[in-house]
Amino acid sequence: MENLYILAELLETTSSAVDCFVRSEMALNDGDVESCQRFSKKGQILVNALIKDTFLEVQEAYGKEIEETNDYDYPNNFELIKALNQVVMYASGLLAEDIDKVKDIILTNLFKAINTAKEIYLALFEN
Repeated sequence: MENLYILAELLETTSSAVDCFVRSEMALNDGDVESCQRFSKKGQILVNALIKDTFLEVQEAYGKEIEETNDYDYPNNFELIKALNQVVMYASGLLAEDIDKVKDIILTNLFKAINTAKEIYLALFEN
């Protein structure tokens, strides 16, 4: 049950960081430098907390140390967003394996996210 709380913290904080960095990029795209910097700073604070605390807790909870990283072109916000999103994806998979009820909740949210992504894509690119 302890791992459940650690995973919940990981998911919440990582998802919030992704949200901040996406909002930062959106603000930059809109020319709103002040909002861009504000969201970027919030995202940095969250990822800093993940690195100094939550990521270490996850490593301790699961007793695994892996030094490898995934390939990426060069460090930028989009690569960070992608990497954080992968953390959420794989942590969700662990969570779903632990509790069937949580799996049902995750599946519901997954399909909502899929439907939302399809709707946004169709609105942006298929009209």
